[in-house]
Amino acid sequence: MTFLYLLLVAYGVTFGLQHKLPFLWKRSEWTDALLSCSYCTGFHAGWLTWLLYGISQASLLEQPIQFAIFIDMFLFAFASAAFSYLMDVLSQWLEMSAQK
Repeated sequence: MTFLYLLLVAYGVTFGLQHKLPFLWKRSEWTDALLSCSYCTGFHAGWLTWLLYGISQASLLEQPIQFAIFIDMFLFAFASAAFSYLMDVLSQWLEMSAQK
Protein backbone atom coordinates (compact mmCIF):
# COMPACT_ATOMS: atom_id res chain seq x y z
CA MET A 1 0.00 0.00 0.00
CA THR A 2 2.86 2.38 0.79
CA PHE A 3 4.35 1.75 -2.64
CA LEU A 4 1.12 2.78 -4.40
CA TYR A 5 0.83 5.82 -2.12
CA LEU A 6 4.37 6.90 -3.00
CA LEU A 7 3.72 6.39 -6.72
CA LEU A 8 0.63 8.60 -6.50
CA VAL A 9 2.61 11.26 -4.62
CA ALA A 10 5.36 11.11 -7.25
CA TYR A 11 2.77 11.48 -10.01
CA GLY A 12 1.26 14.45 -8.18
CA VAL A 13 4.69 16.07 -8.01
CA THR A 14 5.22 15.33 -11.71
CA PHE A 15 1.86 16.82 -12.67
CA GLY A 16 2.44 19.86 -10.49
CA LEU A 17 5.87 20.53 -11.96
CA GLN A 18 4.63 20.12 -15.51
CA HIS A 19 1.29 21.93 -15.37
CA LYS A 20 0.95 24.06 -12.25
CA LEU A 21 4.26 25.94 -12.00
CA PRO A 22 4.47 28.19 -15.08
CA PHE A 23 7.52 30.06 -13.76
CA LEU A 24 9.62 26.93 -14.38
CA TRP A 25 9.02 27.11 -18.12
CA LYS A 26 11.15 29.14 -20.53
CA ARG A 27 14.12 29.29 -18.16
CA SER A 28 16.40 27.14 -20.29
CA GLU A 29 16.14 24.57 -23.05
CA TRP A 30 17.08 21.85 -20.57
CA THR A 31 14.22 22.59 -18.16
CA ASP A 32 11.75 22.91 -21.02
CA ALA A 33 12.84 19.53 -22.38
CA LEU A 34 12.63 17.96 -18.92
CA LEU A 35 9.21 19.36 -18.13
CA SER A 36 7.75 18.37 -21.49
CA CYS A 37 8.62 14.71 -20.84
CA SER A 38 6.45 13.01 -18.21
CA TYR A 39 8.86 10.06 -18.03
CA CYS A 40 11.83 12.35 -17.31
CA THR A 41 10.01 14.52 -14.80
CA GLY A 42 8.54 11.39 -13.20
CA PHE A 43 12.02 9.98 -12.69
CA HIS A 44 13.18 13.06 -10.80
CA ALA A 45 9.93 13.30 -8.87
CA GLY A 46 10.38 9.64 -7.91
CA TRP A 47 13.79 9.92 -6.29
CA LEU A 48 12.75 13.14 -4.60
CA THR A 49 9.57 11.52 -3.23
CA TRP A 50 11.47 8.45 -2.05
CA LEU A 51 14.09 10.59 -0.33
CA LEU A 52 11.55 12.85 1.40
CA TYR A 53 9.46 9.87 2.53
CA GLY A 54 12.52 8.09 3.89
CA ILE A 55 13.59 11.14 5.83
CA SER A 56 10.07 11.76 7.14
CA GLN A 57 9.90 8.20 8.43
CA ALA A 58 13.37 8.64 10.00
CA SER A 59 14.38 5.32 8.46
CA LEU A 60 17.19 7.00 6.58
CA LEU A 61 18.39 8.78 9.68
CA GLU A 62 18.42 5.74 11.98
CA GLN A 63 20.55 3.50 9.78
CA PRO A 64 24.00 4.07 8.46
CA ILE A 65 23.80 4.95 4.78
CA GLN A 66 24.39 1.86 2.70
CA PHE A 67 24.73 1.35 -1.01
CA ALA A 68 21.44 -0.62 -1.08
CA ILE A 69 19.53 2.53 -0.06
CA PHE A 70 20.67 4.27 -3.23
CA ILE A 71 19.73 1.25 -5.32
CA ASP A 72 16.22 1.32 -3.82
CA MET A 73 15.94 5.04 -4.56
CA PHE A 74 17.13 4.53 -8.13
CA LEU A 75 14.70 1.66 -8.74
CA PHE A 76 11.78 3.61 -7.27
CA ALA A 77 12.67 6.55 -9.52
CA PHE A 78 12.28 4.30 -12.58
CA ALA A 79 8.99 2.91 -11.25
CA SER A 80 7.79 6.47 -10.74
CA ALA A 81 8.88 7.43 -14.25
CA ALA A 82 6.94 4.54 -15.80
CA PHE A 83 3.87 5.23 -13.62
CA SER A 84 3.94 8.95 -14.41
CA TYR A 85 4.21 8.25 -18.13
CA LEU A 86 1.36 5.73 -17.98
CA MET A 87 -0.88 8.13 -16.06
CA ASP A 88 -0.04 10.96 -18.47
CA VAL A 89 -0.91 8.85 -21.51
CA LEU A 90 -4.10 7.66 -19.83
CA SER A 91 -5.19 11.18 -18.94
CA GLN A 92 -4.48 12.41 -22.50
CA TRP A 93 -6.55 9.53 -23.89
CA LEU A 94 -9.42 10.33 -21.51
CA GLU A 95 -9.31 14.01 -22.47
CA MET A 96 -9.41 13.17 -26.19
CA SER A 97 -12.24 10.68 -25.65
CA ALA A 98 -14.28 13.25 -23.74
CA GLN A 99 -13.95 15.81 -26.55
CA LYS A 100 -15.46 13.52 -29.17
